[in-house]
Amino acid sequence: MGWNSWNAFDCNINEAKIKAAADALVSSGMKDAGYQYVDVDDCWMNGRDASGNIQWDTTKFPSGIASLASYVHGKGLKFGIYSAPNTGTCQGLYGSPAMPSVYVGSLGHEQQDAKSYASWSVDYLKYDDCGGPLSGFAPMRDALRATGRPIVYSINPYNGNTCDPTGAHTSTCGLDLLSIANMWRIGADIKATWGDITRLIDIDASLSPYAGAGHWNDPDMLEVGNSGLSDTEGRTHFSMWAMLAAPLIAGNDLSSMSATSKATLTNTEVIAVDQDPLGEQGHLAASPGTNLQVWSKTLSGTNVRAVALLNRGTATASITVQWSALGIPTGAATVRDLWSHTDLGSFSGSYTASSIPSHGVVMLKVTSTP
Repeated sequence: MGWNSWNAFDCNINEAKIKAAADALVSSGMKDAGYQYVDVDDCWMNGRDASGNIQWDTTKFPSGIASLASYVHGKGLKFGIYSAPNTGTCQGLYGSPAMPSVYVGSLGHEQQDAKSYASWSVDYLKYDDCGGPLSGFAPMRDALRATGRPIVYSINPYNGNTCDPTGAHTSTCGLDLLSIANMWRIGADIKATWGDITRLIDIDASLSPYAGAGHWNDPDMLEVGNSGLSDTEGRTHFSMWAMLAAPLIAGNDLSSMSATSKATLTNTEVIAVDQDPLGEQGHLAASPGTNLQVWSKTLSGTNVRAVALLNRGTATASITVQWSALGIPTGAATVRDLWSHTDLGSFSGSYTASSIPSHGVVMLKVTSTP
């Protein structure tokens, strides 16, 4: 859980904005809700020195990356950074104008860069394919490990095809992601649109067997609070990422977020579903009607499920969840609404939520009673 600079600021980043994000994580209550990482995405770097050491942009980051990391750590947070297994980063290779000598990647410099990151007290590395060789992810894993510093390794191996986490689909990937990274992107970059939210949900639906403690399917960063999504869609987006046991990396401008976006991002009951120690990813349990879905996520405890009743349609709808679809006894079970923070009572065999808005969700915790 944390925040990343890209969705809100793209390449337009600087020291002040990153510090402001760290400040806002604390003052907004997001840190208390579990958000830890402050991640600087692309465009922080400025080529290499004569010895090949990666340099930061001294105009954007006059105090330096190590100093910025120290500031973030001083807030009780952790610090993340970005690179790519190619000669340039995505912005360096595909930006307008392309500047691969400025926005340099780590291909061929893995050990050198990993040592720099460790010396700067980096806690998290986002490593973005950017057209580089897929074989480039393992060398950075090894380089990070060799530093002796614990650094979360988040990779994006997406190259036009979803990368099967087991490496079984050698024609599209051929990587055993579970042995390489802590988390891996499953698709193309997210945008703040309803179509993109459902696109990534559908890709992730078949990948639930591969998620677990220490290794996660990553449907990309959150767009909650960004223009393009309604508040209802933002709540659904957050709910479904929690059901998918996805990393919760906020991507909005924290200094100007609305009260609604803040309430969405800090719903501790929904966050608890995402962060449940059992570590299981939710799955599609039933489709009771056109564009109507029931998702189930097994939680710690006996016969406890998180349930998302998802209305993907354009009209208000009612959705019923059957206990049998959740794999719990068909007798009495207690139901709690995780958005209204309300215990709804005990129900036998099923529960029906009415008036779910278009693109909305009702999120429940269902506990079978002895």
